[in-house]
Amino acid sequence: MTAQNKNGSIGLWLALVLGLGLAARFGISLWGHNFDFDSYRIVADLMAEGKNVYANTARYNYGPVWFNVIHWLDVAAQHDGVVFRWLLITLLSVADVGIFWLLWRQCGRLAATLFFLNPVSILITGYHNQFDNVAIFIGLCAVLKFGDDFEKPLDRRKILALGILGLSLMTKHVFFVFPFWLAVKQRGWLPKILIIAIPSTLFLAGFAPYWPAGAAGIIHNVFHYQSEQSAYAYNFILPAGTRYFFDPQTAWYVILILFAFFCRTRGSFASLLIYTGVLVAASPSTTNQYLAIPIALASVFPSPMFIAYTAIATFHIITSQHGLQLFSRLQSLGWFDGLAIYTLCAAIGWLLWRSQLLRGLHIAWGEIRRQFGVKN
Repeated sequence: MTAQNKNGSIGLWLALVLGLGLAARFGISLWGHNFDFDSYRIVADLMAEGKNVYANTARYNYGPVWFNVIHWLDVAAQHDGVVFRWLLITLLSVADVGIFWLLWRQCGRLAATLFFLNPVSILITGYHNQFDNVAIFIGLCAVLKFGDDFEKPLDRRKILALGILGLSLMTKHVFFVFPFWLAVKQRGWLPKILIIAIPSTLFLAGFAPYWPAGAAGIIHNVFHYQSEQSAYAYNFILPAGTRYFFDPQTAWYVILILFAFFCRTRGSFASLLIYTGVLVAASPSTTNQYLAIPIALASVFPSPMFIAYTAIATFHIITSQHGLQLFSRLQSLGWFDGLAIYTLCAAIGWLLWRSQLLRGLHIAWGEIRRQFGVKN
C-alpha cells in the first residue's frame, strides 16, 4: 500500500469512527436527560443573576471552572435551554474527541476506536451530560507534558504539567490523589512535595474568589459531599472484622494510596489510566457517570473482563431509573451496577498481576494433579 493510500485509509477510518460516535452522542440526547442537566440549568440561572453558586445551591459539588463554562455556554445560547444543551453536548463530545486523539497517538487506532464508540462513553456524554471526560482529557494532557523522566528534577515543563493537572482538579477533582502517584515515582523529596503541593494549591486557590459568601457551601457540598454509599468492593473484599477500623471512605483513600506503589514502575500515562479504574472500583459510591471514568483504561487494555465490564455497565445505564429506563421490569433487580464494579475489580487485578495469578493457577493445578495421582 502506498503512503497516499495508507493516509486515505486512515482518513476514512477517522471520518467513519468520529461520524458514528458523534451521531450516536447527539442521537441519544434526543431520548432526554436526567437531574444532572437540571442542576446545570440551576447553576446557569444563578450565574445569570450574578449570584454565588456555592452560597445558593447544594446541587453543585465541584471546583469553579465548570460553572463558569456553564455560564458562558448559557450566554452563547442566549439563555435558550435547547440551544444550551446542544452546546453542552458539543463541548463534551469535543472532550471525547480529545481523548480519542490522545489514545490514537499513544496507544493506537484500536484503543482510540474502542473508546469513542464505547456505549458507556456515548450514553454518559449524550444523555447524562456529565463532564468527567473534560477533567480526564486535561489530566491526560498533563501527564503527557510531565513525561516519564522521573530521575530528573522538576523543570519548567514539569511545573507547567502540574499546573495543567491543577486545572483538571479545578474542573472536577477526579485526580485528587493522583499527584501522590506522580510523587511516588519522582526522585528527590523536594520535587515529591512540590508535585503534591502545586496541583492541590491551585485547586484550593480556585475557591478563593467565592469563599467569603460561599464558604459553608464549599465545605459542605464539595469537600464533605457524599452520594449514596454502595461500597461494593469494600463489602466484598474487606473481611467483616476490619470494617470496624475502616469506613468505606477511609478504605477508598487507603487503596488509592497503596496502588500508587503498585504502579510505581509504570509510566505516567498508563498510571493515570489505571488510577481511573482503581478510583471507581474502590469508590464508596457508584453512580451512572462514574462507570464512564475507566473506559479509556478498558479501551487501552481490552481484556475479556474489561469487555464484560463495558457490557454490564451499558446494561445498567440503559435500565437504571437515572438512565434510559428501558426494560423497566429489570430495574428492581438492582445488581447490575454492583456486578459491573466486581468485574472492574477483576479486570484491574488481571491487568496488574496476571503473571502472578497464572503462576498461582499453574501451581494449584499441579498440586491437584499430584493429590489425585495424575502423572505427566
